[in-house]
Amino acid sequence: MATRFNTPASAGRRIVVGVAAVGALLAVAPASPATAAADCTASGLARTVAAVAGSTADYLDVHPDVNDAFTRLKGEPRAQMRADAQRYLDANPAVRADLQNLRAPLNEFAQRCGVALPTGPLGG
Repeated sequence: MATRFNTPASAGRRIVVGVAAVGALLAVAPASPATAAADCTASGLARTVAAVAGSTADYLDVHPDVNDAFTRLKGEPRAQMRADAQRYLDANPAVRADLQNLRAPLNEFAQRCGVALPTGPLGG
C-alpha cells in the first residue's frame, strides 16, 4: 500500500476542489421530471463536478503560482477567503479566465438543468 504524502500542492488542490464540489452539490435543487430527462440527475451532476475538479487540479499542478495563491487561503475565515480570492483574480485576469473556462461545464449543467450554483469570485 502506497503512502500518501500531504504536500502544499495537494492540500491546496483538495481545498479548491472540495469547496467547488461540495458547494455545487449543496446548491442543486431537486430536478423536475421534465429536466431529469436532460441528465439533470445527481449522477450527471457528480460526473460534471468530477470532470471540472479533475481539470482544475491539472491546471493547478501546472500553475504552481496559482496553486500557491489558493493554498495560502487555507484557514482564513470564509469572508476573508472570498475577499482575498477576489483580489487575486482581479489582479490576474488571465487566471480568472482560465478558471472560468474550466468551470464552464458546471455552469452549462446549472443552466440546462435550472439549478443555482453558489456565488463566488468566479460567478455562479
